[in-house]
Order: sequence, then C-alpha cells, then structure tokens
Amino acid sequence: MPSIAYGDPVGQEDRYTAVAQLVQAGHQMLYVSTSLDTWRTDQPQGIARDFQINDTCYRRLDPEYYAWLRSRMHMAKLSAAAGRLPQNSFEELRAKFNAIHDWATAQFGEDRLLDAINDLDARDYQPPVAEPWQPHRPWPSVSAGNDGGRDFAHHVSERAMALVHAIRDRALALGWTHEALYQSRGRLRFPFGQDYGLVCFIGVEDRIGNVAADAIEIIGPPRREILRRFYKTSAHMAATKNNSKKVEGGPLQIGIGLGI
Repeated sequence: MPSIAYGDPVGQEDRYTAVAQLVQAGHQMLYVSTSLDTWRTDQPQGIARDFQINDTCYRRLDPEYYAWLRSRMHMAKLSAAAGRLPQNSFEELRAKFNAIHDWATAQFGEDRLLDAINDLDARDYQPPVAEPWQPHRPWPSVSAGNDGGRDFAHHVSERAMALVHAIRDRALALGWTHEALYQSRGRLRFPFGQDYGLVCFIGVEDRIGNVAADAIEIIGPPRREILRRFYKTSAHMAATKNNSKKVEGGPLQIGIGLGI
C-alpha cells in the first residue's frame, strides 16, 4: 500500500473547497465505485456527486471518499493475510487503488488526504449505493415501412447516460417521462421521427444546460458552444432568440450560444 507523508493539518472546509474549485474550473474529475471501478470526465459541471450506470453507482472522488476507500483497502489487506480473500483478488484491488491514490495525491495533495484519513469515522460514512436496476425495456416493434417492420436501435454512450442520470430526478419532477429521457429505439432510423430520447442527442463533448418543463438545453463543445434545445414531442416548436432555427421532423432546436 502506498504511504502518505505527514504534514500540516488541513481543515475539512478547505477540502470541500478544493473539490468545488476543481469542478468549477472544469478540471478532469475522477468518479469511483465502491468496487474501485473508475470513470473520468473533464466536464464535471453538469454531473451530480453520485450517479449510476446500469447497476454500478459512482461517486466523485474527494478526500473524504478517498479516506473511506483506503480504509476498505486496509480491511481487504487483512482479509488477504488471513486467507479469506484470494491473493490475486487483493492484487487486482491494490492495482486499482494505487491508480486512484496517484490521482488523488496529484489533485488534492498529501496533506488534505492525510487530514481526511485522520478525521474519518468509517462507521458513519455513507458510501454511494446503486438503486435497483433493470435493463431498459425497448418499445415493441412497429411496422412503419422500415426493414421488415423491425424497430431501429441507436447506440448510447456511457457518458451520455451519466449526464442524463445527473438531471433525471429534476426532469421527472418537471413532467418529463423516462422514455423522453432514455428511449433509444425508434420507428425510423435515428435521427428521424420523434421516438428517440434526450440521451441519443448528446454528443461526445456536449453537456446539459438548463432543464425546464418544455425543453432541455444541450450545449455543444467549446469554443462555439452551439445551444440546442430538446423538446417534449408535445411541446410547441416556436422559434426562440439567439438566431435559433427549427429542425424539421425532430425535437431539437439549434441556436448559437457564444460567438466565434
């Protein structure tokens, strides 16, 4: 296990401030599951502290979570020494944790990590917990003149799923449906028709902006940051400001957010 040198104590508020500053500055953030699986993003502003992909829940790594993960690794080391955990399983966990340790040390510094370790009461810490998950059930095939009446499927990236997960509860509270957010099958090939959900329209470097009852903003990558709005299929497709134009046959509306 890697060791951490002792240094001057760092206040808990300073540790939280350090994480907030990294998020606001758009630094790459590391999300970690309790099984030490990781997910990285350099656009963390629109992603919640905890989010779930399929049956795995990830938490944005901060000094306190690092300390809790380290305490778990200590227990795993004791289990391996007692023969209750196979040595190869422990070595796999150690390799994962060492990579997490290196990232945390570079981002937060050893003093903040050591202070979090000293302050941690592992019995009171609440780790991320995955909600019950079932694979998304696709809509029934509908014959609409496509290939033999079979519905079309659109590939969805894990990053797009994570972004939608982060705003899911807020969107559902505003009247959006699960299908409007996650539906990845349609009667026509993507992007035609209005069957496809928000998750299908999020690009590799896009991020989610304002979430409203009638539309959800999708902001394109820097530096132009083209603004698109994903509308409910029943929403009125009226023209808006910012030189927006209507996309015929689809739920998106495009406008320039920032000039060139």
